Amino acid sequence: MAALKKVDLDVVEAKIQEAPMIYKGIKQLSGDSTPLRKKVEDYGTVVSSYLTLKKCASLCRYPTVVRQQKTACTEKVELAQSHLTMARTELDALQERHMSVV
Repeated sequence: MAALKKVDLDVVEAKIQEAPMIYKGIKQLSGDSTPLRKKVEDYGTVVSSYLTLKKCASLCRYPTVVRQQKTACTEKVELAQSHLTMARTELDALQERHMSVV
């Protein structure tokens, strides 16, 4: 795993894309490309898995951050509810005045 962290993963992916051409060259030379193909595919699987895990880890949120975000959202909702209550009170008062005028 430590070796994977040091590797330039873009280069690895490019080499994996080139691998089928190498297999064809080996076959043209009357060789068996199966051992090399297996190693490349295994390495590609490991790199792919590592990249997927790395991406998932970057998307994770720590519980403390989630709690802070939840608290901030709750405060905004409470503030909006307070404004709504005040607006309803003012509306009720205006409607009462309007009814008394009519």
